Amino acid sequence: MSVIKFELKQIHLDLLKHLQWSITDNKFLVSTEDIAIDVAPFGADNVYEAVDLILNGKPEDFNPLETSEVKYTQEQKDEWDMLLGELPMALDIILYNGHFELGTYKTRYHIRQWKKQ
Repeated sequence: MSVIKFELKQIHLDLLKHLQWSITDNKFLVSTEDIAIDVAPFGADNVYEAVDLILNGKPEDFNPLETSEVKYTQEQKDEWDMLLGELPMALDIILYNGHFELGTYKTRYHIRQWKKQ
């Protein structure tokens, strides 16, 4: 039997706290407030800018009137894509256990009863 292990980290909770979703007419959950517009799951037009703001806050030299787009390295994008891909499993652990305790969890692939190690 295959075992899945996953480490629930503070970074997952930080992102999940800002996740936006709603229910469509067909009762499907979507990760945006306005389902008519294709936006990032955190309400911003650019998912990388939203993740950067959530995880790192506004830069000290932040100028709201400056409209130049921030450039992110491929390494940053890859790391953030990985974190975004882990969010459903993090949410699965939180909902199953009913709490937000950080640490490593495991379950069997076919049962999905997450237990903290």
